[in-house]
Amino acid sequence: MKRTPQPAPGTSGAGVFDLVRYLLDEGEREDAMTRYQDPKIEIRRDVKRPFYYIRPYVRTCTEQGIKSVRKNIPLGFCDKMTTKQAQAAKQQEMATINAGKFLLQCQIHFDEAIKKFVAGRVPQLAAPTQGKYLGIIDHYIRPAFGKLRMCDIDPPMVAAWLNKAAEPRIVTVKRKGKEVTEERDGLSWWARQDLRNALSAIFTQAVGWRMWDGRNPCEGADLGRKREKREKRIPKAEQLEAFLAALPNTKVCTAEQARLMVLVAAVAGLRVSEVLGLKPSDIGGEKETIEIRRRWHRGDVDIPKTEASRRVREIGPLAGELLRLARGKDESAFLFAQADGNPPDDRDLQQHVFRPAAKAVGIYFEGFGMHTFRRLNVSWRQEVGATAIEAMKAAGHTSLSMTWAYTVTDREREKEQVQKMWDRLAIDNVQGPVN
Repeated sequence: MKRTPQPAPGTSGAGVFDLVRYLLDEGEREDAMTRYQDPKIEIRRDVKRPFYYIRPYVRTCTEQGIKSVRKNIPLGFCDKMTTKQAQAAKQQEMATINAGKFLLQCQIHFDEAIKKFVAGRVPQLAAPTQGKYLGIIDHYIRPAFGKLRMCDIDPPMVAAWLNKAAEPRIVTVKRKGKEVTEERDGLSWWARQDLRNALSAIFTQAVGWRMWDGRNPCEGADLGRKREKREKRIPKAEQLEAFLAALPNTKVCTAEQARLMVLVAAVAGLRVSEVLGLKPSDIGGEKETIEIRRRWHRGDVDIPKTEASRRVREIGPLAGELLRLARGKDESAFLFAQADGNPPDDRDLQQHVFRPAAKAVGIYFEGFGMHTFRRLNVSWRQEVGATAIEAMKAAGHTSLSMTWAYTVTDREREKEQVQKMWDRLAIDNVQGPVN
């Protein structure tokens, strides 16, 4: 059937409906050109890390109407995928483009996905995660990607963004009422993983809301080698005793309350939010156990972080001390409540209780806090004979890799183990250090 030519937009015969029909006709003509494409896989070699990519035509709305624009779409780095894997990635990308879904998505700005994520998904998260995601979105994601279209964000762009976050940066801060600039270290491997996870979560949710059908650009964004910014350290037994003795009485809590908080974290391996969420009803006096049923974080009460975090732990004689602290309190009251009935803020505990005591006995280091005693529990538990799986369950971890990251090997114990191995070998002619 012969189609009557339509006047182009801007001509005298083109009304509103004619304009719509013209754009649809243009779209049909473009669709005939790009109905099915199978572009070859190419390799970009003039960069530091060569990567596979394709260059299909993508239908895009422009001021001149619907046009087919050739777009470079990266598939992945050559050192991270085989040719066969690149072929599979290409088929995934082209399935979306050949289905005609890319047109609408090309017009969606990423800031729209961010707004929907903040309004619809973030409120469903736990309070600590909400705060973390909102901070990451406001300070890192929106400034970098908010003005881009969703289809413009690809793995190399995300990788470059993460690499930039690792570089030292100049910040302006206020010191004694004056603004000064200072250099700060870049973000750690773990902090950059949080950035990638937050960005990935937005794209994943966009898929669920049918705002995006393409590839999640975070899939091919590598964080590089893991380098710890802070050395993992735990106090020795005698240092822990000195620290407990140095804990002060403050407006935040009494020295006895602070001592029991530390012991619960060290003996049972609880997170600080789990310690602060304890109630007298959680203590099993006869069984000498403690049950983790909730967590308290800066005014927010919720269930523990994961299903594995809901656990019952043996605490021995510590149960009696906790019950003595709870004497006279209602079963539904918080064990470490202040005068207002709420537990103290963990930041106040760190600033006014734990940090001063650690400095007083000479064991303070950057990163010292209640988490130090949780790490101590994981490490000591394995030193006294627990398996890694037992340590994982005690800490409420969901993976052995996380438990491994918490484990700190005592140097003196390792030296003792090495000496025992040498004794078993019974080699007499090994020379010691040269004087």
